[in-house]
Amino acid sequence: MTILSSPPCGKICSYEWDAKEGGRYYPLLHKAVNCGITFYRMAHSPYPVIRPPPRSPPPEMLNDYTISGLCPISAFEYYDESSGARKKQTSFDSKTFHKLLQLDNLTNINHYKDKNVLKPALIKYKHLIEGKRVAVVGTLEPWAEAMLLNLGASRVITIEYTDLVIEHERIETITPYRVAEQFRSGVAVPYDTVFSYSSIEHSGLGRYGDPLTPFGDFEATAQVWCMVKPGGHFILAVMSSSDRHTCSLVWNAHRVYGDVRLQHLTANWRVMEDFQALDRRKHRIFVLQKVTF
Repeated sequence: MTILSSPPCGKICSYEWDAKEGGRYYPLLHKAVNCGITFYRMAHSPYPVIRPPPRSPPPEMLNDYTISGLCPISAFEYYDESSGARKKQTSFDSKTFHKLLQLDNLTNINHYKDKNVLKPALIKYKHLIEGKRVAVVGTLEPWAEAMLLNLGASRVITIEYTDLVIEHERIETITPYRVAEQFRSGVAVPYDTVFSYSSIEHSGLGRYGDPLTPFGDFEATAQVWCMVKPGGHFILAVMSSSDRHTCSLVWNAHRVYGDVRLQHLTANWRVMEDFQALDRRKHRIFVLQKVTF
């Protein structure tokens, strides 16, 4: 398997760190981040794209995917959505989206059926959303965008690989590649807050036609770190174990996080609070603040 020449991402793509301090639930790791390199790799990944994705991790990547067995493969749940086989709605006209905005005021529109945990959490941290430029990473249907607009976001920017259209004057959509090029050229405006629900845990597994990389999730949160202004925030929901500690890999569906991997996933982010979503996929919602050092 050939890896193309590309600037290395350093300790972000490893289980090493530069410094460590106490955290609310697990240690806060400090890892040096070169945002220029991070955005270059975001636009030009050095890792291979394999279609269809492999039914098991490449042997030479297994230790990195599982942290040498600390987060073992617990099951095999294979998906190939690399060629867009699953038909998704990619255009939401103004009438359709307006109905979603109205529905959000009446019921829980979270696609993952979270027992009404996310909306109260967002209301508690409304000051991170109201009047702010908020980016959404990963969207199948714009329920999160509707929630954020109803909570007063001044603008919502949806970052999605698909050519997505959401008709609303306060929403724009953009691909990750375009985001990376904007930041590299210096024309991008950092976001106040970024929101992502059940997207990061899939990064690097090949399920969606993405490059195979054991550290894809770590690079994704480093990319968000580079996109957020100093002191900005990240509201992140990922699948987590019920005991907080156990972690595993369900190949090639998703990762299930516990403390040993979470501390690397949230390196350079201070955990302010987390919420157990109680949905069918056992997501945990983290409210994070960007830390610089």
